[in-house]
Amino acid sequence: MSEPHGADDSERTVSDRVRKVSVSMPESLITQVRERVGSGSFSRYVTEAVMRQLQMDNLDDLIADYVSRHGPLPQEALDKAEKALCELEAKWAEEGW
Repeated sequence: MSEPHGADDSERTVSDRVRKVSVSMPESLITQVRERVGSGSFSRYVTEAVMRQLQMDNLDDLIADYVSRHGPLPQEALDKAEKALCELEAKWAEEGW
């Protein structure tokens, strides 16, 4: 398990100091991103995707830490969370989200 990161690690804004980096991506992904946002917003789109991934990684770390301290999450709690998520998704769909 990786070390848990502070919340601010994945909540940086695009106003932070930026530095150009080079990444390799499949051509099909590059094309899809450019079609969606244009070439001028490519870096912002990728930055926001990486920020979301870091948030998910941090959640994984948090869950793993909880499980290591307290054991597996009770199935009842998982079922309740799944039900709440389904209800939210249905509500969002009705509202056009």
